[in-house]
Amino acid sequence: MAVDSQGNVYVADTGNDRIQKFDTNGNLITKWGSRGNADGLFIRPSSVEVDFNGMVYVADSGNARIQVFTPVNQQ
Repeated sequence: MAVDSQGNVYVADTGNDRIQKFDTNGNLITKWGSRGNADGLFIRPSSVEVDFNGMVYVADSGNARIQVFTPVNQQ
């Protein structure tokens, strides 16, 4: 789980192979990803981090890689 500079919370939803983003009130803003090995797809994402520029880093454990998403392509 990670929190960005605006207080939004990012969750690595391992069971559903996706990332979820919630606002400060706990409302779902967006989610992205599903099971697979193409860009933007995950197999058991285990961790998510957000940097000060809003870039999102996902540890895609099942694919043995780190995927990086800009604030624009988080869908």
